[in-house]
Amino acid sequence: MINIAICDDERQELTNAQELLIKYAHKRPQYDIKTCSFIAPLELLSYVAEQGGFDVLLLDVYMAGMLGTDAARELRQLGDRAEIIFLTTSRDHALDAFEVDAAQYLVKPYTEDGIFAALDKIISRMNVDQQNIITLKTSEGITRLMPRDVVFTETGRNNYQIIHTIQGKKLEVRMTAAELFELLGQNKYFARCGASLNLNLKYIRQISKDAIFFDTGEHLTYPYRAYQKLKNEFLRFQMFTED
Repeated sequence: MINIAICDDERQELTNAQELLIKYAHKRPQYDIKTCSFIAPLELLSYVAEQGGFDVLLLDVYMAGMLGTDAARELRQLGDRAEIIFLTTSRDHALDAFEVDAAQYLVKPYTEDGIFAALDKIISRMNVDQQNIITLKTSEGITRLMPRDVVFTETGRNNYQIIHTIQGKKLEVRMTAAELFELLGQNKYFARCGASLNLNLKYIRQISKDAIFFDTGEHLTYPYRAYQKLKNEFLRFQMFTED
C-alpha cells in the first residue's frame, strides 16, 4: 500500500488535489493507494507524531500559521522520510525545498500531467528502494535497511562498522568498511572516504578540509588527504543528480 497525504489550507485546492489522486489511483490500478487530507500543517504534524508518517506528501507552501517548508523541517526532525511534493504559487522557496530533500516543486496551477509524472517518478523510485533493501546481522539482531536511510558509516571498536541512520539510530555490524560499501553502493549516492568512512552524499550539508557536516546535525573528522577527492565527488553529485 502507498499512503499519500495532502495538506492545504484552501479547501478548494484540497478538493482539487483529492480528485486528482482519485483519478491517479484509477489510472494506476497496480498501486494500492490510500489517501489522507489535512487542512492545517499543525494537524498534519500532530498526526505524524502520534500515528506515523506517509510515503508521499503533497504539501502547500503558503498556509496560515506555518509555511509548508517549515512544516517539512519539523517532519524531518521527527524522522519522517516522506517523499514531499511542494505545491505553491511562487518559486521563492525552491531553496528551502531542496534543504528538506523535496522530491518535486510544482507551481500552481499545476496540471494533471505534471502531478501524475511527479507521482510516477516517486513511486518508481520507491519500488527500486524496496528491491534494494539489505539485510544485516547487527548487535541488536537481524535488521532490514534501505540504503537511502543511511547517513554515513564509520569504523568503531574491534573493527565493527557503526551505521548512522536518518532516523537517529546507530547500528553495529561486524564487517569491514569495504564489505559494507559493496552493499550500500547499490545506491548511487554513496561514496568512500578514506579506509573507514562510507558517506551518503545526499545528506552532506558542508565539507571543510577537516570535517564533514550532515543534515542531521552530526559531523565527523576525516583525513585531510581525502579532501580533494571527496570535494570533487560531492560537487559532481550536486551538479548531476536528478533527485
